Amino acid sequence: VFVFGTATGTDWWLEVVDQGPGIAPESREQVFERFGTLGEQTGGQTGGTGLGLAIARWVTDLHQGSIGFVDPAQGESGARVRVVLPIEPAIPVQPGPVPYTSHQVRDMPTTQSPSAYQPPYAASRQTTSPGPTMAGLFGKFWPEEGLRARIGVFLGCVGVGVLAGLVLPERNLGLGTFLVLMAAGATVFYAAKNRRDPFTLTCAGLCVLLSVPVVLRDAEWIVVPCLFIGSLVCMAGLARGRSLPDFVVAAAAWPLAGLRGMPWLGRTLRSITGNGNAPAVMRTAIWSLLGLTIFGLLFASADALFAEWADAVIPDLNIDMFVLRFFIAIAVGGVVLAAAYLALNPPAIPMAVGSRRPVQNRYEWLAPVALVDLVFVLFLMAQTTAYFGGHDYLRRTTGLTYAEYVHQGFGQLVLATVLTLLVVWAASHKASVETREDRLWLRGALGLLCALTLVVVASALYRMHLYQDAYGFTQLRLLVDVFEGWLGLVVVGVIIAGIGLKGSWLPRMALLSSAVMLLGLAAINPDAWIAQHNLERYEQTSKIDWDYFLDLSADAVPTLAASPADVRACALAHVEITGDDDWLGWNYGRARAESASHGLTVGSSAGCDSAGLGR
Repeated sequence: VFVFGTATGTDWWLEVVDQGPGIAPESREQVFERFGTLGEQTGGQTGGTGLGLAIARWVTDLHQGSIGFVDPAQGESGARVRVVLPIEPAIPVQPGPVPYTSHQVRDMPTTQSPSAYQPPYAASRQTTSPGPTMAGLFGKFWPEEGLRARIGVFLGCVGVGVLAGLVLPERNLGLGTFLVLMAAGATVFYAAKNRRDPFTLTCAGLCVLLSVPVVLRDAEWIVVPCLFIGSLVCMAGLARGRSLPDFVVAAAAWPLAGLRGMPWLGRTLRSITGNGNAPAVMRTAIWSLLGLTIFGLLFASADALFAEWADAVIPDLNIDMFVLRFFIAIAVGGVVLAAAYLALNPPAIPMAVGSRRPVQNRYEWLAPVALVDLVFVLFLMAQTTAYFGGHDYLRRTTGLTYAEYVHQGFGQLVLATVLTLLVVWAASHKASVETREDRLWLRGALGLLCALTLVVVASALYRMHLYQDAYGFTQLRLLVDVFEGWLGLVVVGVIIAGIGLKGSWLPRMALLSSAVMLLGLAAINPDAWIAQHNLERYEQTSKIDWDYFLDLSADAVPTLAASPADVRACALAHVEITGDDDWLGWNYGRARAESASHGLTVGSSAGCDSAGLGR
């Protein structure tokens, strides 16, 4: 259905055109009668009561206008109704009964006949409107129904891009980055269609917390994962996903929103520049910039402190830096704009889950699960034998030391935990749960598998603990520890869900718990924790690998600065300390490092290798 409105010197004109079967000329007056639905001609398939057009004619009569069907334009099909209302009507008549007299619909004020009249939208809808093309591309998966232009959202995204272009170049992660993240998050949350949903609110709160390490920690190996998990949580919250496929679709929809949102972006831009607003917007921008420049220069020349602040905010305007800032502004603004569109118009999820197709025979799923259970039992028996047999037994049977033994299979145990979750998912979808006996077999087999998996998780964590005691602590080992612990938490969730055979809450729990555990890792200041435990191990064993300090960030400096002088000199020689940040690049970890290392003597790394122990 297309609607076109215009005005002449004396009248308002409105036309509504559809692409249906149309109305025959001999029936065009009948439909304006009460209960005139043309039911006899169409076999009763039109629907409705036949009162709408009668009321429409009554209203146009009260406004001393006319309404009626006219012939479709050349090359068009369907029905075409025209309403003509006078701009300055005479004194209105008193409302009375609905008239049923024949109306003469006035022609458009042109030299063309009504059938030859071609409204402007007839051509534009085929050449300039991208809506049907995008609708055909994304189909029912991502409809766009009734999404109006949102000038405030668009201007917010532009503002975030400009802020990023001013703040981010030539600065370390710090306060400026945090301000950009908060501005972006506020814009997206303002645009969010589901911002009152409890899950969306929870995700928004977690996203704020996951942004805090940017300004508190210097360790990029923990800050970057926080931002990555935060973006996944943000997309899941905007789309209100409930399953792993929903989360994947929500994450993939973010870059695709740059394409799907083009029709909405076009409508928004037309709403800004159309209706005569462009000159007003331009005048406002010019006068605002002029006032900011004049008064900013006056106050900068009058006050030295104000001038220092202005120098910190006003960017370098050489051509290379201008290009870099412009590129960052466009990139960040575009990314935020895509997220804002996703917030305004999330895709159609939760994804439709296919119908469950259990196997006919119980042994088809039970036999594989039982064999996996058996393998787990044998593995745990080997673990128990190695634990009670001691070092000598391991050396005789495997030729490995205990430290080498526990390190050998840690990665495989992590993979086994992940695969166990896959086995549980597959078996629960293939097993029949129609009878009580089927449910008992399913709970028993998968419950045993999950219980054995928890023992494997504990074994993996114990192996890593022993290996760290033997060879030292690193960022990767700590991160893998946290990941294995998170897998154990998910397994516990699977057990709880399996008790009632309902686990709709489990995917969300897994996603949110991963964010919480990552926040917990950032909260303990992991680089300082690693440095402290390596120093404690050195005091106990006189063994240390200085190469492990190479990757530590400034977060570890206060801990290292408090160590004995000989250790401190070597340790600080391996840690990079940067103290040239302005207020927008300020970071709590780097600020503490600069304060703790002030006046300390840093040794040479060459003289520290003798105390090292090979990895």
